[in-house]
Amino acid sequence: MNGTAEDYDKLCPKFLPRYVESAIDSHFSAMEWSEEDVILDIGCGPGRTTKSILLPKCPKLKKIVAVDIIPDYIEYAKNIYFDEKIEFKIQDIIQRPDLKEIGKYDKVVSFYAFHFVNDYQKLFSVISSILKPGGYFFFIFFTKWLLIPILQNLSTNEEWKKYIKTEDMLNIIPLMDNWNDVESEFKNFLSKFDFRVTKSKCEVLDISYSNKKHYLDILVAALPKALFQKMEPDVKNRLLKQAEQIFLKYCSQKENGEISARFEFLQVSGIKNET
Repeated sequence: MNGTAEDYDKLCPKFLPRYVESAIDSHFSAMEWSEEDVILDIGCGPGRTTKSILLPKCPKLKKIVAVDIIPDYIEYAKNIYFDEKIEFKIQDIIQRPDLKEIGKYDKVVSFYAFHFVNDYQKLFSVISSILKPGGYFFFIFFTKWLLIPILQNLSTNEEWKKYIKTEDMLNIIPLMDNWNDVESEFKNFLSKFDFRVTKSKCEVLDISYSNKKHYLDILVAALPKALFQKMEPDVKNRLLKQAEQIFLKYCSQKENGEISARFEFLQVSGIKNET
């Protein structure tokens, strides 16, 4: 298990795309649609959700631009989930956008990506600049999830600290990890960027994995790639093996071997103010 795009695509719990599909039905019905709509999908990963769920759920559109920061994921998406209405491309969304992107998008969506971003000020400044006035947004992400306490735990582990600086692990933790009332605090935060939330929902749900290996493999695939830059493969594998017991602290196991882990989901949609 190397955490590749193919690994993640195959191992992703079936619950996650089903949750997106159900949430889209609830949020998209309140939006206005046009044959000329250009939609940005942030953090598209391997591309399955973009093609198999997002594209069929759009009543009208011209194109989806699906971006991810990981080159291997975009290459995989282009090969496996090609569609003439989807443009997959490598992009770090928190970097200053090109001038041609300012006010380009009619809608901006993101599924299971924002919990990987620690600088929300930059993130939503960019999104606000590229979304048209009167344009719509819809996001789903984890507000409380097991990778955060895992990283906090690993940041104190002496073996890991030999290879990865404590601050490099902790700097990955996003802003909302310290929020108490995530739904209202996120709504207030978005208002700073001319975003008006029209619908939101926060809920705690359990995600099931078929067995311990499935659970550990998907966590390895989800770990930020930046942690292992310039690290020899044998060192990375040794550290991950050592971390297995830490990973297992944040889940429960049933008699049939199935693993269950608890996540807090936030789904939120709305509109960018006209003025």
